[in-house]
Amino acid sequence: MREVFRLVEDSVLFLCGLVAGWIAITYLPGAVLGAVAVTVVLAVGGRLLFNGTVWSSGAGLVVAGIAGAGLYVSDAISTLGG
Repeated sequence: MREVFRLVEDSVLFLCGLVAGWIAITYLPGAVLGAVAVTVVLAVGGRLLFNGTVWSSGAGLVVAGIAGAGLYVSDAISTLGG
């Protein structure tokens, strides 16, 4: 039962980190602030993940940061392509 509780807790923290990171990335206006938000989300997520305190929330932030970086890179490529 303890392992099930731990799994649920880790899943909820992962989703909280994912949502918080995605909100921080998508709701900032402008390309420069978005790039800064991606960098901050990746840095904070990496710190939480590798520090081991709240690793599941940190993993969610890292996933959101990677997805946000992909979003900005694809937007930049499509803008350059015409």
